[in-house]
Amino acid sequence: MINRPGLRIVLIAVLAAAFAFTGYPFQPHAAQAAPANIVISQVYGGGGNSGGIYTNDFVELYNRGSSSVSLAGWSIQYTSATGTGNFGANTGLLTPLSGTLDPGHYFLIQEAAGSNIQLPLPTPNITDSTPINMSGTGGKVALVNTTTPLGCNGSTTPCSAAALATLVDLVGWDGANFYEGSGPAPATTNSTAVLRKLDGAQDTDNNSADFISGAPNPRNTLPPDAAPQVVSTVPADGAAFVPYDSNVTINFSEAVNVSGAWFNLTCTLSGSHTASVSGGPVTFTLDPGADFVAGEACTLTVNKDLVSDQDSNDPPDTMTVSFSIGFSTGSTCLLGYTPIYTIQGSGLTTPIPGTVTTQGVVVGDFEGPSPALRGFYLQDAAGDGNLLTSDGIFVFNGNNDSVSLGDVVRVTGTAEEYQDQTEIGSVTSIVNCGVGSVAPLDVTLPFASATAAESAEGMLVRLQQTLFVTEHYQLGRFGEVLLSSGARLQQPTNVVSPGAPALALQTANNLNQILIDDSTQNQNPDPILFGRGGMPLSASNTLRGGDTATGIVGVMTYTWGGNSASPNAYRVRPLNALDGYIDFQPANERPAGAPALTGRLRVVGMNLLNYFNTFGVGACTLGVGGGPTDCRGADDLVEFDRQWPKTVAAILGTQADVIGVIEMENDGYGSDSAIQDLVNKLNTVAGPDVYAFIDVDTLTGQINALGVDAIKVGLLYKPERVTPVGVTAALNTPAFVTGGDSADRNRPALAQAFEEVGTGARFVVSVNHLKSKGSACDAPDLGDGQGNCNSVRTNAANLQAAWLAGDPTGTGDTDALIIGDLNSYAMEDPIVALQNAGYTNLIYQFIGPDAYSYVFDGQWGYLDHALANTSLAGQISGVAEWHIDADEPSVLDYNTNFKSPGQIVSLYAPDEFRIGDHDPVLIDLTLTTPTADAGGPYTGDEGQSVALSATGADPNGGTVSFAWDLDNDGVFETPGQNVTFQAVDGTFDYPVAVRVTESDGAYAISSASVQVLNVAPTLGEISAPLDPVQVNQPVDASADFTDPGVLDTHTAVWDWGDGTTAAGTVTETDGSGSVADSHTYTTPGVYRVGLTVTDKDGGSAESFFEYVVIYDPNGGFVSGGGWIDSPAGAYLADPGLSGKATFGFVSRYKKGATVPEGNTEFQFHAAGLNFKSSSYDWLVVAGSKAQFKGVGTIDSEGEYFFMISAEDSAPDTFRIKIWTLDGSGGEQIVYDNGSQQAIGGGSVIVHK
Repeated sequence: MINRPGLRIVLIAVLAAAFAFTGYPFQPHAAQAAPANIVISQVYGGGGNSGGIYTNDFVELYNRGSSSVSLAGWSIQYTSATGTGNFGANTGLLTPLSGTLDPGHYFLIQEAAGSNIQLPLPTPNITDSTPINMSGTGGKVALVNTTTPLGCNGSTTPCSAAALATLVDLVGWDGANFYEGSGPAPATTNSTAVLRKLDGAQDTDNNSADFISGAPNPRNTLPPDAAPQVVSTVPADGAAFVPYDSNVTINFSEAVNVSGAWFNLTCTLSGSHTASVSGGPVTFTLDPGADFVAGEACTLTVNKDLVSDQDSNDPPDTMTVSFSIGFSTGSTCLLGYTPIYTIQGSGLTTPIPGTVTTQGVVVGDFEGPSPALRGFYLQDAAGDGNLLTSDGIFVFNGNNDSVSLGDVVRVTGTAEEYQDQTEIGSVTSIVNCGVGSVAPLDVTLPFASATAAESAEGMLVRLQQTLFVTEHYQLGRFGEVLLSSGARLQQPTNVVSPGAPALALQTANNLNQILIDDSTQNQNPDPILFGRGGMPLSASNTLRGGDTATGIVGVMTYTWGGNSASPNAYRVRPLNALDGYIDFQPANERPAGAPALTGRLRVVGMNLLNYFNTFGVGACTLGVGGGPTDCRGADDLVEFDRQWPKTVAAILGTQADVIGVIEMENDGYGSDSAIQDLVNKLNTVAGPDVYAFIDVDTLTGQINALGVDAIKVGLLYKPERVTPVGVTAALNTPAFVTGGDSADRNRPALAQAFEEVGTGARFVVSVNHLKSKGSACDAPDLGDGQGNCNSVRTNAANLQAAWLAGDPTGTGDTDALIIGDLNSYAMEDPIVALQNAGYTNLIYQFIGPDAYSYVFDGQWGYLDHALANTSLAGQISGVAEWHIDADEPSVLDYNTNFKSPGQIVSLYAPDEFRIGDHDPVLIDLTLTTPTADAGGPYTGDEGQSVALSATGADPNGGTVSFAWDLDNDGVFETPGQNVTFQAVDGTFDYPVAVRVTESDGAYAISSASVQVLNVAPTLGEISAPLDPVQVNQPVDASADFTDPGVLDTHTAVWDWGDGTTAAGTVTETDGSGSVADSHTYTTPGVYRVGLTVTDKDGGSAESFFEYVVIYDPNGGFVSGGGWIDSPAGAYLADPGLSGKATFGFVSRYKKGATVPEGNTEFQFHAAGLNFKSSSYDWLVVAGSKAQFKGVGTIDSEGEYFFMISAEDSAPDTFRIKIWTLDGSGGEQIVYDNGSQQAIGGGSVIVHK
């Protein structure tokens, strides 16, 4: 009996209706009756016909159940076996019923009589007054639980679902075209009836199996007790390919007792089998002690004498005959099956839902309890070669673990759809058929259509291309990564115009992506398996956007990620796949540092992703004094102590002088505020007072000048690099904040003018945070790719441009820079509006269309902008995006929630990576300043003045002024383009600088050097005794000096001429002074005294005194006479003369005298020179040498000085020098033989 009322009948009706609608000539043959216990047990249509047995036709009913059933309101309805007439079409085809049929009783219904009188029927229970005249050779009889005609015949007129629902039982026989089960009951003649087996008790809903043809036997009483018999077996008689490990089931017609060797089971190869017996008393199961052998014939015999019934209706007790069947064994795996590709079909759903048996290779094993997928993927080993049908399918196996990768298994279960993936569920059998393999199907991106992957669903696939990581937002939560071909996917409105171009690119993007997922449906997996190089993800082994994987092998699935946040999608799962492979390689390395500075100043815009130092639900406020709101960012102090080190590292790493921050807690500017906290932490690392912030409320005089949202924008800066000037301005008008919507949407903008330290150049920065695309606004999403609130952002952009043009800072400076999160991509209306207002998209200008700072839905672009107006654009020297956030998986941030204790450590580093979801934008400025040139290098002597001359100009043609810093104190104290520098001291390079200032205060400084050269001091004549000084008496000497270097100091050294030197005593003021010392000679002689004066820079001067004469009155005398050969040049009046010259002299001191006496004569005959002394000045005798000086005449005229040096040696030498003085006191040599000349004759005697 079936256990789902009317299911097959209803299905037949629905199919019939469907095919009738399409015109298909559908002729249903089978019906399934409702599961009542009242059955048609016998039909006889040959009554009164030639050769008939009984006079009347009849229909017999039987109650198989255990309860009485009322037949009131039921009917018997008849129609021909194959005709077009309908059941119960008239009263002659319908017999109303009445009465009650008790359990085990028969109910005889008498119908029409024929013309021949034969045997009468037993007393019928019902005699039809308009009897049915049935055919003796076939027909269709329906037992209906109503007297309403069915109005169908099950063939040319299909039965409706309503009609089928009233059927209690149906018999079609002898070629009838409507019946229960697989075929009609047997054929009959006028002398035979169709009789239900087991005396009317057998009902398998199959007319061909439940009825036999035999002599009519009308009954209206309790049936006689029937002997027990075997009604069915599993395997059935004649079954083939019975699995060798099968049990045998025997079903009896009634409860029986068995005894002894009541069965025999013998096979041709494995022999006789014993078996353990279970079950009874109706159904018995034999479990053979040993398995059968494949390919043998087996016979089962049930001994009639050892099986007896349990009822008390006797006789009979035992079976009337022994029962025997035969079957053959074989491998189930060799039996036919429905191929997987047939189950999959070419559509999105299976074309054959219901019970199926299929076979294939296990290409993905994801069995086990949740979070496993609880099943495995099976793929046909050969496939059908049809690209429209998949060769793979998912088998749902509950919590069981039944297979391994590479197993060939045969599965029986129900083909169905689960979450839009075709699968086999309700598995009743999994048979292992060995091992096998399949080659992966090559799949290429982009897909041809949105459903193209359906044809590979459940199959082992290979992604041969090099694919790029284009999204990893769900990597930490679901272990999944989105890949694309060619490159990362671009956000459409970042590169093409909104509308049709953007939608076309979006369509292309949708086809050019595939999810790669791990092996489970787990959330927050540990470890996260997809890092670089086949290693798990960690803070030191990231997986960045743009990284690549090539030759991925895995199973193409259509599943969700385990949560609605990761909905159903095609996913390739390489883990737990047959020969699965994936290896992510770094193609986008982490930057070692921020891009190098290209200008004098750097401005940065960066989204901090909620920097809050207040924690908790309802613990924050909407501005100062505002209502409570949930805090954002770190959940508690533990998380905050992980957040701020990363934030500080990122800000310091930018090397920025001005930082526009977005998503700062809006809690004012007090000592406990988030912005003060951040600056404190920056200065703790960078040094005291390196960073400061703009206190907007104080400087504007407004409380909550930047609004009452939970977050606000802000400005940080380095005071040593820039100085805030002018008015701090907040654009917080209702028009800007609402953007034309009915409520506040945009956060107020902040503008501040800064002056560059060292140049005076100024510029204005405006920090913005416009409403996001996913927010609710009155302005709808127009479907053009720009998202929600587009007009709100566009209106704000136009207002921003007009506001900045109106000089909100009051500085008059026209150089304006707009930064921040504008929540608009490069080609969208708000950016176009700013460009139309004269602003340049600096990111596009410097980086180009591939720029990105943010990823959303796997598509890359930039919401973080840098736009400069016309006057500033030419002063931008560089723009870069520092890719420290968007490229990094979000799970590498500071958060601890949803992480295991191990992951809290392994996924975190206190570095700059993943502080938020937006990359910082770096803008380098080289602000225009006047030209300045200090000239030089300059050179001058100390003590002199040096003329300095500068040049400079305003590039914009304005006037400039000049001022000099001549003392290197940073103060430009000396106005003028041309000035004089007083060179005080040298040698030294003096730095000087000129500042050239424009009318707006911008200035430039140029430096030069003045090299002041040292000038040696000037030393005057030495003052010393002109008269001879007696030996052992002090000799005083002095000299004056001057030096233009008024800061110079001096040292002095005396050379006394007697082999001794001594430091001089210096007295000086402002670089000039004198040296005065004395010296005592101990040896007579003529001494040349020298003095050297040296300044501190090494410059020196010398002076000599000739001579100091030291005599010893008691030291002896000298005499001599003879001749010399006078050399040429000795006689200055005629230098060419030479020849013999004679001399004679004597010089000595008288006792007590201080001046010697004597006479000297010298004649140079060739020149007619006759010299004769008239007096002596001094005489010095030292050893064998003597020298004396005096005055004489030539030819007894004039006054001539002379000095003789003579030596008593071998040979004796003689030198004489004769000179006179000119008008200025200078010497004029008359004669000088130049050196100690050996005499030609005579002698020199020194007397001691």
